[in-house]
Amino acid sequence: MTADEVRARIRSKRKELFDLIAAIDEPAMSRAGDGGWAIKDHLVHIGAWEHWLLALFERGDRLAAMGAAGVDRDIDTVNAAVYEKHRHDSLAEARAYFNDAHELLMTVLDQQSTEDFECPYKAFFEPAEGDAATQPVLVAVAANTYDHYEEHIGWIKEMRAKPAQR
Repeated sequence: MTADEVRARIRSKRKELFDLIAAIDEPAMSRAGDGGWAIKDHLVHIGAWEHWLLALFERGDRLAAMGAAGVDRDIDTVNAAVYEKHRHDSLAEARAYFNDAHELLMTVLDQQSTEDFECPYKAFFEPAEGDAATQPVLVAVAANTYDHYEEHIGWIKEMRAKPAQR
């Protein structure tokens, strides 16, 4: 996949997510679902992982970038730390975090070439963990952008399909 195709895929899937949330009213955006997360919490979560990816490209502390410095690297633990940090954010704050993270990330991704996306993960930091060290960084890009958006689009649609709990 070329760099232009990667960016087009990110923008297309992001637009699908953006269009989905644009049609949801404010009370529904802030209402907790079955797992305790409101749709606004999904937005913060996506933004946090975009900050993780941004830190990867900037060769910075990925957990610190997403507001989870010092926690165990287990994904569920990281996600819980991000949720705790932002769970009381207003919808406006959640949207701003979501949009700002994406804007910062795309500024960096727009500068990457096809060859940059094909670089092994370990080229961005040492020591790289496990088998992922030799995977192209595109795997991390997909996991934290268009594949991640798709995952949350599904969950948000499920949340919307359930009647509001009173």
